[in-house]
Amino acid sequence: MTRSEHFQEFGYLVIEDFLCDAECQELNAALDAKYEEWRAEARQVHDLGDAFACDVLAWDPVREGHPLFCEMAEHDGLADVTREVLGEGFGTQSSLIMFSIPGGRGQAWHQDCPPEETGLFNLNRLLYPRDATLERGAIVIVPGSHRFGPVPPGEHQAPIEGELILTPKAGTLILLHGHVYHRVTPNLTDEPRNSVNFRALPPGVPEWVTCVAVYRDGRARFCKTPEFAPAIYHETP
Repeated sequence: MTRSEHFQEFGYLVIEDFLCDAECQELNAALDAKYEEWRAEARQVHDLGDAFACDVLAWDPVREGHPLFCEMAEHDGLADVTREVLGEGFGTQSSLIMFSIPGGRGQAWHQDCPPEETGLFNLNRLLYPRDATLERGAIVIVPGSHRFGPVPPGEHQAPIEGELILTPKAGTLILLHGHVYHRVTPNLTDEPRNSVNFRALPPGVPEWVTCVAVYRDGRARFCKTPEFAPAIYHETP
């Protein structure tokens, strides 16, 4: 099975040793500096914390013009593997770095965009510059769930049948279909857990596709959708 076939069938792809040690170290230095800045400012957790049990801090360094992350977003290898699974003419969104706070609840089960429009999805391109151990927060997915419809109701971190627990090593790249059910387990350490996500889009898919995320107990709107968005995006979460 080719990498493209695996992604189409299961909705995810794991590529180990995608980044070298030097690249990981450079990313970690920038991530640590940002987290220390937030710690000094006593920044609060993501405003989804109460509604959907997600204790995270989010940062978009590409939108801020951070040179290291802007360069990484254009990584030749990242473009090559994206082309393998999405084809020529794919688009990109900005970056999304998520820090799971120490002692927090991680990220609850969710889909990045409503699955009712099967052709409208984003591609998460998740880089891990540090080991994501079970203690720091594993990423848990349900392979093939990009074809199952909305994530079913239930507890935020309760297991779903068929789930797969991933603990990527430093340097790993994970490609994840935006309709795949996924969560991040709680961070049980005293240090932040992070991933670096350079989101991409299949050819012709608009940037507003991720304006609404689907959780087990509701939907969260992250931006104002344009008038031409499908009706599903205008439903009140």
